[in-house]
Amino acid sequence: MSKIRRFYLNHLKRKMFNKIILLYSAVMMVLFVTAAVLVYQYQLQRIIREETDANMKTAQVLSIYLNRQYENIQNTIQQIYGDATLSDDLVYFLNNPYENYLGYRLNQFTKTNEQRLRSYSTLVKNYMEQEPGAKRVSIYSYPRKFGMSFEREKEKQQLQYESDSDGSWNNWLMTRRAYTWDTVGNSPEADTTEKSSSIPMYSYRRELQDPWTLDRIGMLVVDFDSKQLASWLSSRVPATHGQMLVMTSQGKVLYDSTGEYVGQDYPYRYELNTAGKWIDLDEPSKINVLDTGNAGLTVIGVVSKSTIEASTGSLRNTLILITLLFFVASFVLTSTVMRKYSKKIRRIIVSMSRIGEGDLSTRIQMPGEDELQQISQRFNDMCERLEQYIDKMYTSEIKQKHAELVALQSQINPHFLYNTLESIRMKAYSEGARDVGKMVYSLSVMFKGMVKKDTVITIKEEIEMCSIYLDLLQIRYEGRIEVAIEVEPAVNGCSIIKLLVQPIVENYMVHGFRSLDEDNRVRISALREGERIIITVQDNGNGIPAERMQEIDKMLSGSYQLSSNLMEKSNPSIGLINVHDRIRMNYGEEYGLSVSSEPGKGTEVRMEIPMLKEGIL
Repeated sequence: MSKIRRFYLNHLKRKMFNKIILLYSAVMMVLFVTAAVLVYQYQLQRIIREETDANMKTAQVLSIYLNRQYENIQNTIQQIYGDATLSDDLVYFLNNPYENYLGYRLNQFTKTNEQRLRSYSTLVKNYMEQEPGAKRVSIYSYPRKFGMSFEREKEKQQLQYESDSDGSWNNWLMTRRAYTWDTVGNSPEADTTEKSSSIPMYSYRRELQDPWTLDRIGMLVVDFDSKQLASWLSSRVPATHGQMLVMTSQGKVLYDSTGEYVGQDYPYRYELNTAGKWIDLDEPSKINVLDTGNAGLTVIGVVSKSTIEASTGSLRNTLILITLLFFVASFVLTSTVMRKYSKKIRRIIVSMSRIGEGDLSTRIQMPGEDELQQISQRFNDMCERLEQYIDKMYTSEIKQKHAELVALQSQINPHFLYNTLESIRMKAYSEGARDVGKMVYSLSVMFKGMVKKDTVITIKEEIEMCSIYLDLLQIRYEGRIEVAIEVEPAVNGCSIIKLLVQPIVENYMVHGFRSLDEDNRVRISALREGERIIITVQDNGNGIPAERMQEIDKMLSGSYQLSSNLMEKSNPSIGLINVHDRIRMNYGEEYGLSVSSEPGKGTEVRMEIPMLKEGIL
């Protein structure tokens, strides 16, 4: 425990990069191992699927072979029963002594005068020529208790008589009737040489009946060579995947590619219903079960777990080796990179220590463009600014005092102007020029409102400034202008940006006012529509020409940047564009001005702003 603690104190506690390397290595190990496991599982499932599919293909090929053998036998028997000459020949052979059968054959030859008579023996030999897997065909007579065997290798037929007791013969008959398929060695004529033969064989039995009386008169036995089956299978499927078995309906194994269960009852026949899953045979295995149709046989394909593991052994070792190589390469690469950054951090720490000791001339030279280089650059900038601050601290204080004095002076100048305007107003009253005094008073009130620092005022205050401006104009033009102001009480206390309405009124006075006429009218209204405030300035002035109206609409529909480029001193609509852009900048694109005009009949400017409480923009 003390060694672990010592290792932690020396290499991890105060070394951030070592912690990062350790954490990174742990994470990468987990990732590499997880990736390797996932790849192995994927490949394992692929191999299992391929082995199982290949095993099923082998089973299908084997099933086709067995079906063909069964169909060839059935076709031969059908030829016997379908041809009266052949059936009579076979019936006579089974019901009479062999010497009498030879006489019967001679008589038939004499009667028909044919050089080649059709007989059951000729049919059997033709069958053996067509079926390479048939090693021997035997026909047994129930009444006469003898048999005739046709063997491929000896190329001859052999007549054998039963020498045992009737009980042995009857037992063999009962067994053969119960089992259509069986292994060779359970026939009455089998000798010790065949029983000890190393070549496995299996046989098919079929009872023969008299087509006229339907009595059972004999049995046909065909012995098949398992070696021929294996040879045919290897020619179709060069690589046999797993174990292949052929089992009768009673569970006896006729063929086993491993030779383990031949002639025995298959011990796991009741577990075959779980095909496709892992089942416990001699070891966990995957199985494929395929019935051969009318033949009454079952082909079983077994893919054991050991077979699959043998296929995945090299894959597992390769994945382990690759995982270790990746981990080592990742660890070495990470350590190299971290060591490089660790040196940079150490250089920054040393420089900061010098600054702490008072050496403000310290600078960090850091190559690259990463975060550490940016920290070094900021560190150098900080040192430079710190030096400049120390050098210019007194000069900055003097400038600050001077700025304070200038600010105080700027506060005195507007106050002086207000006092001067008030003196002029009083002088005008004393001289009897009351209109001049009223105009000076209105101008003073407007100036006070305009120089206030507040940029957001109430609608009531904005409308009052417009009213004062119009009062000045009414005095100037001696009643030639009629003013109407309508403000809904609900919007009086709502907020508005200062100087939005007054420039619109001023624009009318500059461009639309008819100074020679007596019926000039201007109407200002502020009403609520839902959550919006609609302010309308309507006049009966000169109006705006159609071409100029198109230009104004284009400017009002443009963005703020586009409108600001059009705001030149020579532009007669600078007031409208200024107001429109300020509204959109502060309230959003869905608010602003809209202008409608008809030459000679006047202009209406409609302003839409959101309804906001006082003090909220």
